[in-house]
Amino acid sequence: MPGRIQFFGIGDFAGIGILSLVTWLPAVGALLLLFFNRAKNNSIRGFANMWIVLCFLISIPLVTGFPGKGPGYDRAYGGLQFIEDHDWIPLIGARYQLGVDGLALVLVMLTTLLGVVSVVCSWAYIREKGREKEYYIMMLLLQSGMLGAFVSADLFLFFIFWEVMLVPMYFLIGIWGGKNRLYSAIKFFLYTLVGSVVMLLAVLKLFFIFPDVVKAQRPAVEATARQIAACSIADPERRGQVNSEMLTLVENAMRRVDGLDEAKKPLPPGYSHSSFNIAALTAIGPHIKAVFGIGVVIWLFIGFGLSFAIKVPMFPFHTWLPDAHYDAPTAGSVILAGVLLKMGTYGFMRFSLPIFPDAAKDPTVRQVMVVLSIIGIIYGALVAMAQKDVKKLVAYSSVSHLGFVMLGLFAFNPNGINGAVMQMINHGISTGALFMLAGILYERRHTYEIAEFGGLASVMPTFSTIFLIVTLSSLGLPLMNNFIGEFLTIRGALEAKVLWGALAALGIILGAAYMLWLYQRVFFGQVSKANEGLKDLDAREAWQFAPLIFLIFWIGVYPKPLLSYIEPQTNVVVAQVQPDYFKDAAQRAQVAEEQPTR
Repeated sequence: MPGRIQFFGIGDFAGIGILSLVTWLPAVGALLLLFFNRAKNNSIRGFANMWIVLCFLISIPLVTGFPGKGPGYDRAYGGLQFIEDHDWIPLIGARYQLGVDGLALVLVMLTTLLGVVSVVCSWAYIREKGREKEYYIMMLLLQSGMLGAFVSADLFLFFIFWEVMLVPMYFLIGIWGGKNRLYSAIKFFLYTLVGSVVMLLAVLKLFFIFPDVVKAQRPAVEATARQIAACSIADPERRGQVNSEMLTLVENAMRRVDGLDEAKKPLPPGYSHSSFNIAALTAIGPHIKAVFGIGVVIWLFIGFGLSFAIKVPMFPFHTWLPDAHYDAPTAGSVILAGVLLKMGTYGFMRFSLPIFPDAAKDPTVRQVMVVLSIIGIIYGALVAMAQKDVKKLVAYSSVSHLGFVMLGLFAFNPNGINGAVMQMINHGISTGALFMLAGILYERRHTYEIAEFGGLASVMPTFSTIFLIVTLSSLGLPLMNNFIGEFLTIRGALEAKVLWGALAALGIILGAAYMLWLYQRVFFGQVSKANEGLKDLDAREAWQFAPLIFLIFWIGVYPKPLLSYIEPQTNVVVAQVQPDYFKDAAQRAQVAEEQPTR
């Protein structure tokens, strides 16, 4: 079983686990920035850029390991790895528990990469806006908040990170944003805060019912826990093996129900017998209905789902997004589109589907979620097509693209969910790049109005080439990253119901229409006098797109490595919401093999 990475053969780095290091290193950088003289802007910018690159480099061993120095990440396991488990608030059973599976791992790597890109692209913008010291402190704190949410294996710890990361984004929009920045920042904060309050109520309810479900359904809960901790269902040679470290977390949580701590000693009087461990809560998920009825399960699903739906954002909870995107600084838009919106879709896949499968697969609930997803796909595309502003067009395109993610998740099959996760990654890459390109246009002309541009292909050839690549990626051209995600999502939707896939395909057509129309209006036609003197990208601006363009083509041409990280967790989710799916698939495959060949 893979454990923690060893740094240069000495085990954990100074006693700190790899996940703690990745999570807290940006916050340490923010703390160090406090001691910088605010008048030395060049030093502040240089340190922030260097530190965020270091944060990315530190995260790379999560994928690769150091050959000969540690076991690395074993993609065959569906459960958590690099687990860290320490006492935190023993009175209520909250623990400092970190871990990543394939889903969390790819999102952590996306976050650290986009952190570098967003800080680098701020070089010129923040020099003009000022207050550079505070800006970079907020960027680094935001990075720690997002990473903490992805690696948390304790629900209470997850909620803390979920709330904390809202504060830096609020200040980034409210201080360094556009002309309506205060309105947009307050709107963003209030929307997400409402969802968070509702989720907190659901978290507390889930916490209180945990002991009752374990006591009433213990053998079934233990069987589910073993299934969740089992190796990937897709790997027949490893079938039956379990992630022992992850299973230990669940066993400790259930031992607490019996009044014992991790060392099997009696809990002190007044200590809660419940637990916030996410794996343990996932294990009781399919058995809540048997103890409390479907009504409680549905209300819990709504409590978590409303918060995640606002964060995605799903239609009709999307109205905060265009304002937040429009008024956010370029780096804020990149992080908002690339990572923060994925918190919502991640939440559905990590919590809503596996912990409340009976609610998720309820025909009415599933139908509502699918209908809202399809409306979001088509509505977002149509509104994007009507925009006269580059940044708002890209913002509304996010509503459409993330509708595909939600549709794939509620297809309840491996194709759909794999496609949804691929789209989460692809959207972060392509839309993040589009916001960076829009930011460069604003730095040159101080406007996002599409009508103010035209003919830029002859004035800014390097810029127009990169914009074309990202445009083709966004509309899903084959051999580019978005194609494989959209293909798998549509395939999964068609497998669930043909009508779902057919309606979603309309969004792809509309997406191609508004992206190509945008490119035609900005880069073709006659050059106006105001645009004749625009300078093309300099070396720094061109190189900041290099990693994103590389990923666009690499994922589009060879997505297998990425899918190999995603599939084990996808199989766990499918097994929760459709327990007979893999059994039925195996039976169909056996029948097909027994058919006589002609």
